[in-house]
Amino acid sequence: MKKITLFSLLSLVALFAIVSCSKTRDGLGLDTINNNARTGKWKVTHQTYLGTSSEPTLNENLTEGNGYAEFKSDNKVHYYNNDGVENPAAAVSYSFTDTKSIMYGGQEFDIQENLAGSFSKMTLQRQTTTGREVYIFQR
Repeated sequence: MKKITLFSLLSLVALFAIVSCSKTRDGLGLDTINNNARTGKWKVTHQTYLGTSSEPTLNENLTEGNGYAEFKSDNKVHYYNNDGVENPAAAVSYSFTDTKSIMYGGQEFDIQENLAGSFSKMTLQRQTTTGREVYIFQR
């Protein structure tokens, strides 16, 4: 009887330990992605495509010359001009929802690259009613 009770108790403890472990939505973890995104300066291009076109109808460089963008811990991407002066009005909110999607400027975008390990390029893409919108971040 003691063996059955001891076995039951150990089984219950093991079951509790397995169930209480939290699972992340991905194997990498959002902290790692955030830390990697927040490291370094980014060049940013914004593209708009109409329909299924493979050529963008709008292709603008958001970081002209020596300008750059930085992901900051306040969950905003801050944009800086050639002289390193920030334009606060250009800051855009962001939040990684998992390793394959991000909320950027209040819109959900798919991330095209695999963000495992360090990454130097991140392509954000979302479908619109007229085509698609793309942001390309590169170091």
